[in-house]
Amino acid sequence: MRNKGTMLVTLAAVALATGWAAREWAFAQEKAKLLESRTVVATDVKLQDHLWEGKPVGQLAVYFDGQTAGTRNFVSGRFVLNPGQEPHPPHVHPEEEVLIVASGQGEIYCDNKTTQVGPGAIMYTGPNVKHGIKNTGKDPLVFYWVKWIGVSR
Repeated sequence: MRNKGTMLVTLAAVALATGWAAREWAFAQEKAKLLESRTVVATDVKLQDHLWEGKPVGQLAVYFDGQTAGTRNFVSGRFVLNPGQEPHPPHVHPEEEVLIVASGQGEIYCDNKTTQVGPGAIMYTGPNVKHGIKNTGKDPLVFYWVKWIGVSR
């Protein structure tokens, strides 16, 4: 009976160790795919036309897209929004987001409030909070954005 108990304890220990090793291996594999630390300047990325429902509303450039040591679904970029346009209607998504207005005039809708914005305005929205931006000026509105989902370890 004693050998049977020892064997069960040994098997349980092996199972726990194997599970721990598998988690650590998976984490190491994820870490190997993390975004590299670097600086991106505007000339490093190409602006591409952005359409909403088949209509051109501006141009989009993605600077970073991937995982970091503390996030998953990390993505950032720049948007040049045509006068009178919005990239899409107010929406929600699971990522947190920061939006920074660099130039132009517009309005940001965030959490049931609309705010008139210009250069230097910053919006933060938590997960699943309705938000959006619209160019209300006569010139393009340029903004930068960063979205992410945090990871726990």
